[in-house]
Amino acid sequence: MDVLVMRKADDDKASTKVKVEIYLGSRVAETNSPYLTINETFRDQPAVIDGNGDMSPDLFGETSDGKRGLWVFKDNDSYSVEYYKNPPDYQLAPLRIPQSSAFLDLNGDLTADLCAVSEVDGEINFEFWLNKEGVLTYTYSIKAPSDLKVVGQPSFVDFNGNHIVNILLPGCLDEECKESAVFIWEHNKYKDTSTHGSWYKLYVNFASGNRKTSFIKKMDVTSWLSLPMTLRIGDFNLDGYPDALAILSDTGDGPHNTSAFILYNDGCSGDHCGGFPRSLSIAYHEKLQQSKPVVTSFFDLKENGVLDVVLSEIQDDGSTVLRAIQQDFSGDASFLKVMVVSVLCFKNCPKGHSPYGVNQVGPTAKFESTTPMGGDQIGQASQLSQSAYFALQLPFMLFGLGQTPNFVDELYVGIPYPKGKSTRVHSWSSIIPNSQIIIIPYPLDSPSSWKHELYVTPSRLVLLTGVSLLGTCAFIGIIVALLHWRERIEDKKEKLQEAQRFHFDAM
Repeated sequence: MDVLVMRKADDDKASTKVKVEIYLGSRVAETNSPYLTINETFRDQPAVIDGNGDMSPDLFGETSDGKRGLWVFKDNDSYSVEYYKNPPDYQLAPLRIPQSSAFLDLNGDLTADLCAVSEVDGEINFEFWLNKEGVLTYTYSIKAPSDLKVVGQPSFVDFNGNHIVNILLPGCLDEECKESAVFIWEHNKYKDTSTHGSWYKLYVNFASGNRKTSFIKKMDVTSWLSLPMTLRIGDFNLDGYPDALAILSDTGDGPHNTSAFILYNDGCSGDHCGGFPRSLSIAYHEKLQQSKPVVTSFFDLKENGVLDVVLSEIQDDGSTVLRAIQQDFSGDASFLKVMVVSVLCFKNCPKGHSPYGVNQVGPTAKFESTTPMGGDQIGQASQLSQSAYFALQLPFMLFGLGQTPNFVDELYVGIPYPKGKSTRVHSWSSIIPNSQIIIIPYPLDSPSSWKHELYVTPSRLVLLTGVSLLGTCAFIGIIVALLHWRERIEDKKEKLQEAQRFHFDAM
């Protein structure tokens, strides 16, 4: 593993310019410098993507003089820069600060695309650069909702479980951030319309009784670093719909206390839903922290498929503490964890060993299953789609299956592919629930030869099923034994009667 280090490029605390150094693990034992230094100065934190489909991470960003480019890394510990040019009929705008771009499948073909978020004169655009024959090609762009005066970091997630990636955008309706809102963009993939999609305002219970909360406009972590409002995504209750984790502030009179809350993804019907079938419900009764939270994220601490919460807090004495909150999950929902590795080895892989590599950026997975009621259950996710400004995404893709102990009918996995190559997509059928699957896409250009390793985590439902099965077998065994015992008694009586009848007949 290598380590990417970003340093401030100057002494101006308000500046976002950074210098990038990469500490190469392969150079540790060598005499020369272990650092690979990027000569160019970045205007803001770069995003980690796989822009050329070689399964080796690259950097997407903008130089301090306004040139947008892709920093491609090579096997000989060097790099080259490919600068973007204005596509036909479109003028490239400066990338938004803070960096908000994402590398994931946007059009449902299981191949990672690029959503570059730019900003000019306060107007934010989401540029869709779709992978066409191995090349990220500008296709169209959409504008952020005009109702938002303050815009946070977008999250890209299949929010309503229909194999279509949504853009979840938190923000404020006023400059002081006393009125918050969450907008969601839905792609018109299956609708007969001339537009690419539509923005909907999600219903969120920012007000509950006498309590009213709002997003924090920006979180000042240090004197030189501020973090934007962010929704971190994960299926906390494993019901099949991803939930969110956020830091909110009280907007009422008195001191404005900040707290970390879980926002559950619930169904919604009625005029207050804004035309979208899902909503976010803030769990005010679940307090997650003891002091002032600064950064929060989901993580599976015990590797059991149940998400926990990790948060960084500032204590009363000004010190920072990292706290982990283990979820006491009392339900018995099933899950599916999918991890795709890069299948890269340093120099040559040992004979007889499969190339594993590490968690790759950009792979996409989607599943299809059936609920106990006979309905369809589907979902889609991408692995490590964002990296800048403490994205803190899960290093795998987690799908909640709800109260569905059935086999997952189909699991599809796709990875980026370079120019001149065909798509890299493969599927597996009848996957056991409550399992972690490691996808080994080797060889890269032969999806039919890809392998997967499956690690099953038995749930309480499996134990209950086993106990029920044993109990049923024991009950049936007792009945069989009783019937057998009664039959033997009846046989003895009949033999005794036959013996007596023969004796009296003989007389």
